[in-house]
Amino acid sequence: MLHLLYVVLGLVAVNLAAGWLLSRLPKGRGRTAGMGLLVAVDALALGLIVLELCMALFFAQSDGFNLTMSSRKWFERYWQPVNSLGYRDVEPAPRKDGEKIVMVLGDSFAAGHGVDNPADRFGDGLARRLGQGWRVVNVAKIGWDSVDEYEAMAAYPVTPDVVVLAYFVNDIYRAAEKSGHSLTFAVRFPQGTLTKYLVDHFALANFVYWRLARMGNLDDASAGFWDRLRGAYADKTVFAAHAAELDAIVAWCRERRIRLVALLIPSLSDVAGSAAMTARVAGYFGERGVDVLDLTPLIIDKKPGELVVNGVDSHANVGLNAVMADLLYRALAPAPVPAPGN
Repeated sequence: MLHLLYVVLGLVAVNLAAGWLLSRLPKGRGRTAGMGLLVAVDALALGLIVLELCMALFFAQSDGFNLTMSSRKWFERYWQPVNSLGYRDVEPAPRKDGEKIVMVLGDSFAAGHGVDNPADRFGDGLARRLGQGWRVVNVAKIGWDSVDEYEAMAAYPVTPDVVVLAYFVNDIYRAAEKSGHSLTFAVRFPQGTLTKYLVDHFALANFVYWRLARMGNLDDASAGFWDRLRGAYADKTVFAAHAAELDAIVAWCRERRIRLVALLIPSLSDVAGSAAMTARVAGYFGERGVDVLDLTPLIIDKKPGELVVNGVDSHANVGLNAVMADLLYRALAPAPVPAPGN
């Protein structure tokens, strides 16, 4: 807001200087035309200032890369509660007598990136569906991969009865990088002193710049990233390294007699294009006797707009979170009690 104040003060100074210059002109068309131009410039500037204020104060919208001012404002407004472990969840608590605990383990999809109310996430929806006697804990952070998830699961202070691994297709990232299969994603940040100043300090300029960037280099970079990601899954060396990461999760659960359910989430902007990746992961878990819930066949005919948070955030929207909660509930719900006499 300080930088907007500088703009206002600059506008006042320009008006004072222009008014003084216009007052020196003889009365006539020149002065009238000059006054008209000054009024037009002031009206445009005032409109931009009002729009800047509205965007800076009220516009909060998540984006998938968290590059924009509006996304940072979204996090300030909605990313809560955050517990002492850094998760978007309530504080861990000891198990109550007879209570069953489900751990939702994952990255930004499990944490609810783009979902304003954490109660609308699939983990919270599952908790409501399971009802009394169940507790669902959220162990997830943005940017995590399978190694991060294993470490967090093993370190959590309460041992769960069920682990729901929310697997997204970029979880192979670390294994790919270690195997020399680069999955870097280049983003072109503002160039030039003036452009960088405007984009870094003004919400309106920031909004316009990153929207234009998405129609240019970001879209190209994204397409290249997904091509390389498909290549990583097709690479036997890379997938073997990734399988070793997943083996640690499977083994940890088996040693403790914890049920593991793998919820596989494809690229929501190109479900069909990531189907081969989710199929390979489904095959891996199936070979190890792990329950697999692959979203791909359920949503392959859906358009991205029906699945994602918004046009710049391709995480799951509230509706898709509800679908995932229903899918998990059907997998985890206790068997119905037989009717008397049956």
